[in-house]
Amino acid sequence: MADSANTSSGLDPAEVADFHNVLKKSKRIIAVVGAGLSASSGLATFRGTNGLWKNQDFYSYRRREALRAEPNPAHYALAELARRVPGFVALTQNVDNLSPRAGHPGDQLKELHGNLFTLKCSDEAGCGYVERDNFQEVLAPALDPARDEKAALGSVDPDNKPKASPLLLAGIARKHAQILGDGYQGGEPTTRDLASLKAPDQPTSVPAARLSSGLAKEDLPQCPKCNKSILRPRVVWFGENLPKEVVEETDAFFEDSEPIDLCLTIGTSSRVWPAAGYAEMARKKGARIAVVNTTAEDAKNIRPGQDWVFVGDAAVVLPELLQPVIQGP
Repeated sequence: MADSANTSSGLDPAEVADFHNVLKKSKRIIAVVGAGLSASSGLATFRGTNGLWKNQDFYSYRRREALRAEPNPAHYALAELARRVPGFVALTQNVDNLSPRAGHPGDQLKELHGNLFTLKCSDEAGCGYVERDNFQEVLAPALDPARDEKAALGSVDPDNKPKASPLLLAGIARKHAQILGDGYQGGEPTTRDLASLKAPDQPTSVPAARLSSGLAKEDLPQCPKCNKSILRPRVVWFGENLPKEVVEETDAFFEDSEPIDLCLTIGTSSRVWPAAGYAEMARKKGARIAVVNTTAEDAKNIRPGQDWVFVGDAAVVLPELLQPVIQGP
């Protein structure tokens, strides 16, 4: 890779220039977007095979985190690209609503996995209730993500807050034993010694704690239409199919007679569906592929001299890559 001083993001300037030449000529562009787009907004990704009640609990936590996050420069860059290139469509796997909040036109954004802030009745076939743009942080008291934060720390004297995790205490004990030898006397850590490990400025192990909690059906939000079934986020849970209408709209983009000039895969592995499938479909319609990710290891089937791999944070890399189109009058 070229000297990072040559570009603001450390990319190879020759590769960037080559990409810019293709971008400026492209009329039909598709982007396959993953969690890496929102990484700079402070949002993490989660996978699991949890049941209905645990999913409700978990996604309540994710709603709160998404509400507190802000779109980053990559979201705004894609939104501006959509406004300036009518033939651009983004297929996002994210459910955090950050792309719509950045002003991405709705008809040029396909939310493959749904949206945390669209709710639906769990009896989709019988009732069919759907509510969009529900930004209420807590849908039911039992789903308050802050409910167990205090309990997660145990019963601790507020004047003697937890200072370390069991892992850290064990390491300290080993070091003391090495230094003091036979003179070292160990002891079991007390409650006031212990605390769960957590990243700075993040809730204390709330996801794990809440995923293990039990919730009764009556504790969950009820559908206001049928008053029988549970109201849930309109997102794709483990084992569920992608929304039929989104799949049909996406397929239509690939099935028409027009070629695709450029395909961007952003913040997602190009080894798994849908990134791998959609990128390959675009390639068959003539598209050149540009991968934007924090590692080059996820890039697959890249053709030297035809495709590009740009390594870095999407929030930094994407505005630079799209600059010729998204800036100016």
